[in-house]
Amino acid sequence: MKRLQNRIAESYLTLPIAVVYCCVVWLIAILHNTTAAVHSETLAIHWPEIVCFAVSVYIIVELNNSNILIRVRSRMVASTFIFLSCMLVSGFQSLQAGICQICIITMLQLLFHTYQNNSLPGLTYYAFLCLGGCSLIYVEYLYYIPLLWILMASRLQSLSLRTLLASVFGILTPYWLISIWLFYQNDFTPLAEHLKDFGTFTFPADYLSLSLDQWLVFAFLTVTSIAGIIHFWMYSYEDKIRIRQLYGFLTTMTLITLLFIALQPQFYHLFIRVAIVCSSVLIAHLLTLTSTRFTNIMFFVIIGICLCITAVNLWMYFLSF
Repeated sequence: MKRLQNRIAESYLTLPIAVVYCCVVWLIAILHNTTAAVHSETLAIHWPEIVCFAVSVYIIVELNNSNILIRVRSRMVASTFIFLSCMLVSGFQSLQAGICQICIITMLQLLFHTYQNNSLPGLTYYAFLCLGGCSLIYVEYLYYIPLLWILMASRLQSLSLRTLLASVFGILTPYWLISIWLFYQNDFTPLAEHLKDFGTFTFPADYLSLSLDQWLVFAFLTVTSIAGIIHFWMYSYEDKIRIRQLYGFLTTMTLITLLFIALQPQFYHLFIRVAIVCSSVLIAHLLTLTSTRFTNIMFFVIIGICLCITAVNLWMYFLSF
């Protein structure tokens, strides 16, 4: 029996409505408390961030379509990604984080195409090239390297000596390129400064470094992601083995990322976008493929809480100016 939540999840209008909602949130965040004379100037400043987000949404759509992550025709993965991203109002102004988000989604798209094929060093190289590019912006993204190797071996079954070497070369390529420029400048200080804090952790963790809006997003992601994970593994027998493995990959990425943020909250702004990307698929699966009276109510409760968190974060964003 299809309920209202299923009709919404499978509707062609869901994604366009999510895009309109996103545009409204962005415009409110960008143009708040400004005069009409400076509106156009303020919007122009944020065009690169807007483009980055639009590209991220497009790649998320391709990630879902090319891998058939949900077994019914639905645009809920991209719509969920948009709604979750709109909660992160304070992150709208970060171009670097937007670029990293594009790289992470592209990396997932490339790695998923290596499933059960350990003779694709080219795709593996480009996937880790994206991760290497992220690490040039924020070196902490290098923490994902051992986790990705483990997931390639256990979930994607694509790890071999060739793909392992390809991943190493992919990570190192951005550093080789930047080293050429630094050699020409005869100054390796910027690279040394960039790498010096790698592996530096704070104990005990400084939880006061996170604001209320950041805690709200983190708590919401954690609860809904765990609900999505539990639902998927309860009904995973209904999906193909390949989909189970991909969801296992995303589940591990989500849990490790959320755990790392909980243990080292000073890295929140770096890894919360990774959590949003991975959890979007898990949450979309929950919202699309359940059809009980309870989940129908839960569907609207989740949307309502998401909208409330976005409104609260917008309000706090206004107060920060």
